[in-house]
Amino acid sequence: MARTKLFIGHANPEDNEFTLWLCAKLRNEGYDAICDLTLLIGGEQDYWKTLQDVLENESCKYLLIFTKDTFAKQGVIDEWEQVRSIQRKNNIKDFMYILKKDDVPFNERIGINVYNHFRFDISWASGLKNIIKKLDIDSTPKTLNKNLSLNDWVKNRFANNSGVIEKSELFYSNWLQISEHPKELFIYRYSNSAQAETILKEINVFPAIRHDKYIITFLNEVPKYSTEFNYAVVYKEKLVVDISDFYQLIDRTEFPKIGDIKRFVVRLFNEAFDKFLIGRGLNVYMMSQKKKCYYYIAGQIPKNKISFEYLGKMTRRNIIGEYDHDHFWHFGISFSSILNPFKSYFLKTHLLFSSDAVNIWDSKSKLHSARRKKGKSFYNSAWRNLLFAFLMTLSDDGKSIKIPLKENMYLELLTTPMSFTCEYGYNEPPNKGRLVPIDYYEEDIENDLEEEFYDQGQISNGKEENQKFENL
Repeated sequence: MARTKLFIGHANPEDNEFTLWLCAKLRNEGYDAICDLTLLIGGEQDYWKTLQDVLENESCKYLLIFTKDTFAKQGVIDEWEQVRSIQRKNNIKDFMYILKKDDVPFNERIGINVYNHFRFDISWASGLKNIIKKLDIDSTPKTLNKNLSLNDWVKNRFANNSGVIEKSELFYSNWLQISEHPKELFIYRYSNSAQAETILKEINVFPAIRHDKYIITFLNEVPKYSTEFNYAVVYKEKLVVDISDFYQLIDRTEFPKIGDIKRFVVRLFNEAFDKFLIGRGLNVYMMSQKKKCYYYIAGQIPKNKISFEYLGKMTRRNIIGEYDHDHFWHFGISFSSILNPFKSYFLKTHLLFSSDAVNIWDSKSKLHSARRKKGKSFYNSAWRNLLFAFLMTLSDDGKSIKIPLKENMYLELLTTPMSFTCEYGYNEPPNKGRLVPIDYYEEDIENDLEEEFYDQGQISNGKEENQKFENL
């Protein structure tokens, strides 16, 4: 009988859900992956002999899910010894794959540390990728013609207790909605870009950006004197743009076009929030693609703990905490302003790490590894509560966040993200084995929603020498 099966060994029931996920993924690649959960369906007179026969005669690979629970199970110990015997007797090269799923010591079991482990404790995605690559190198036979999917797993595993049901559920997004915004945008044209840059340096508190020889802002007047060079710099012309309704803007053939106006507003909203956060004393960690993560350090928040209200009850959360006994984690956010589907700030949550609760580690790989490890214990509710606590630190009255745009004008935001109610849902699993942490994705490969505006073409140059400005 040909050996074609991939047998997955694991601790039952602790690692059942991960085992089923892995089995579905491998079968989707065409491999005949099996485990006790799929092989034994009930009624077997001697289930252990059934497993032994499959291991002895049909399995070309044995994949062991290695966790702290693995060798606490006598069945796994017996299975492990049988597999070692099969490998010695049949001289099968690389018969055993060890899949390390948590922080279990590499030498937990005598002989297991001599194997090169597949590191699912760092990343499920990279662990799966490396297994598939190794199976290909080993010329492991693919016997399944039909591509399966996680739907097959869900239908077969949870058909009796899962599915869409009628029930009202409240969901929170990661959008901070902008309910009111300025009605006018002001664009000032200077003789050259150097003059525009000089005046831009004089605008410190409120948001303003430069595009070539133009300054764009919500200020109806800008400084006319350079303190750096001690001389007057006055704009040549001033354009007032009506932005009371972004969806009713009339397109123009001359600068600024509709796309320009929307991009300018997005940039100004970003600039406003950045100035606001830095003005409140938050620290900045530079991520990839020049993205900023804003966070607190020890001493900025009393006891590093924030009180906030959730569903009518007061609760508290730390936004800085201990990590791995002698280190610290810091909760932080990044953001992008968007105009669709709602005018809002699109928030992302992050974890940073330090050894003194002040100085973030320099090593990107060390930060990434720690984020993976710590983030695995954070599920949707944990990230939600951390975000709620963080946003509460940005409010002076506990109800709203006021971002200055100019004197006596603010972008006013709620301290909680937009929420939605759905009249349908599903039964939550009895444990968190089926849940994937919200921070589990590779954040560096995601594109922020703001790029919707920057990918639609370049801003028109606005360099016409005889441009005649007129109100839109």
